[in-house]
Amino acid sequence: MTSDYETIRVDVSDDGIAHIVLNRPRVLNAINSVLMREVTEVLSGLQKEPSVRCFVLSGEGRSFSAGFDLKESAAAGDRSVAEWRRVLEADFDFVMQFWDCPKPTISAVHGHCIGGGLELAIACDIAIASQDAIFGEPEVRFGSGIVAMVLPWMIGPKHSKDMLLTGNDKVSAQRAAEIGLVTETVPEGQHVARALEKAREIVAAAPLSVELTKRAINRSFDMRGMRNALLAAVETDVFIETAGGAERLEFNRIRAEQGLKAAIAWRNSR
Repeated sequence: MTSDYETIRVDVSDDGIAHIVLNRPRVLNAINSVLMREVTEVLSGLQKEPSVRCFVLSGEGRSFSAGFDLKESAAAGDRSVAEWRRVLEADFDFVMQFWDCPKPTISAVHGHCIGGGLELAIACDIAIASQDAIFGEPEVRFGSGIVAMVLPWMIGPKHSKDMLLTGNDKVSAQRAAEIGLVTETVPEGQHVARALEKAREIVAAAPLSVELTKRAINRSFDMRGMRNALLAAVETDVFIETAGGAERLEFNRIRAEQGLKAAIAWRNSR
């Protein structure tokens, strides 16, 4: 089974592996509202199908994903607190659906995996990274916040603070594996093949055992307070986005006067 959408490609193999490909390569698979809607439609629909046993998520072109689409966000103009809360809660739900999915999810990462793209990759149960993958969360460098604060739960407070408080967006695949950000690295270009191989290993196992084991692992995180902490972090992000700040104002000024490319160049120079 193969289906085509505007911003994604979907293929479901005969052995029950659903492969979702983010397909906006011209903008490094930036996550816009259409992509969010299409991915959610596919994931929510296929996870109910008994024949679908595992999901693989990858990106077309040069990168996995450069994060949420800043151009679309800029086009929306100024937002009220309520509007920002609605947007950020939708972004949060989009990312966390891969964690919450009852079927196992695997991200196959190459190139840029930045911001919301990183959050999406690590919300998956297993993350396979090509050696050319670059990870990071640059939000603090331009006065923004983190949508889904999953990182501390994956790699601990020290490594998380090192990345998040500096806005580091140049973490190599090797370093990502060392700190537990990804499950394993593979030679450049072999990330999808390895993810599909891993999916076939999962499909070969007993489906009820797999599903209940994933549920038990996720529940252990919730019992430690993960879900409440993530929801509190969304509220923090709402405050950050509505509070402004010198860096955010400067980023917005450059974006308005010189365009998004210039604003991103300013951010990257910091």
